[in-house]
Amino acid sequence: MKNFLKILLVALMFSLSACDEEMGEENASVMQSVSNNEIYFFYQNTCPHCHHAAQYIKDHYPNLKMINLDVRVPQNYNLFLKCAQKFNLRQNTLGTPLICMGTHYIMGWSEEDAKRFDSYVTRFK
Repeated sequence: MKNFLKILLVALMFSLSACDEEMGEENASVMQSVSNNEIYFFYQNTCPHCHHAAQYIKDHYPNLKMINLDVRVPQNYNLFLKCAQKFNLRQNTLGTPLICMGTHYIMGWSEEDAKRFDSYVTRFK
């Protein structure tokens, strides 16, 4: 019963819609593990916070190499869970955007998260 509720919550989270914009191209080759040398941007097309984060990153870091992964694609969702596991994030508290960058992560997006992103990204420029 507990697993059913987790699955139902995840399905509900992914079914919520706020906008229909496209996030751009996904990375075609999804890796099996989370590398400390890559930036992973996990998103949903229907997530307004994902769009705000993506626009901020595009505006401030136009040449930044980042792997964009739609969590509704099964392989990407598996990597999303691996990233969450790496940072000991509980599955029932996961949300998008989730940005994994080396030994740091950002989940959600706000002005404070933008400042954290700015400090973490220096290693990847």
